[in-house]
Amino acid sequence: MNAGNIYDYINEIAPFSAQAEWDNSGFQVGERGQEVKKVLLALDPTAALIQEAKDLNCEMIITHHPVLFHPAKQFTEQNVAYLAARAGITVLSAHTSYDCADGGVSDVLAQSVELQNITAKENVFLRFGSVAPQSVRTFAEKVKTALHASVTFNLPEKEIRLVAVCGGAGSDFWQEAKENGADLLLTGEAHHHEYLDSAAADMALMTAGHFETEFPAVKALQAKLQMRFPEIEFVLSCQIAPVQYTGFEKEV
Repeated sequence: MNAGNIYDYINEIAPFSAQAEWDNSGFQVGERGQEVKKVLLALDPTAALIQEAKDLNCEMIITHHPVLFHPAKQFTEQNVAYLAARAGITVLSAHTSYDCADGGVSDVLAQSVELQNITAKENVFLRFGSVAPQSVRTFAEKVKTALHASVTFNLPEKEIRLVAVCGGAGSDFWQEAKENGADLLLTGEAHHHEYLDSAAADMALMTAGHFETEFPAVKALQAKLQMRFPEIEFVLSCQIAPVQYTGFEKEV
């Protein structure tokens, strides 16, 4: 089995052609013909991840965030792509193509926080789902438990019934979510002014960490790949969120 077989399967369930214009999903390092027996999956491509793959004798790494986002002027020992190439490790990234896919990042996030009647609308990165009528504060407790995350939110006493979700950095979609009837947008991170602007529009905004809102989809992809290729071992990285919190929730 080779890396090309894995690429083709991911392309079936999350077509790389659907990636955003600014994105760089797909093969980052290596080639289709790389023979693969063990694959490491993670959210972020880092030097530590390359070392972990070497220690585990993995021939391939699959990440959500791309190794190469912008043109590189140097490939030195500080460059993750260089480290992977030097180690003979093929790297494949499924970023926005997986964000918007059926069963991808947004769908997995919606399922993780137990939304019901999950639907997609015009914006392919958003998913909408219903909850029993409850306050933003109550829903924040559910998100905290489901994602093992520190949760930040505004309008704590607002009653919500329809929730929009977007894993990662989706806070700029809050107006679109509101226009589609959502009472709250759950995403990974947001700017201070977005909490203020959304609150002024009576739209709740909640964040639970970029890593925390996207990592469940990495686990889901591992399970799908393991089922599709039982002869290959797919391993979840021990990588943890790069941003740590004190453990209490903040209301904005």
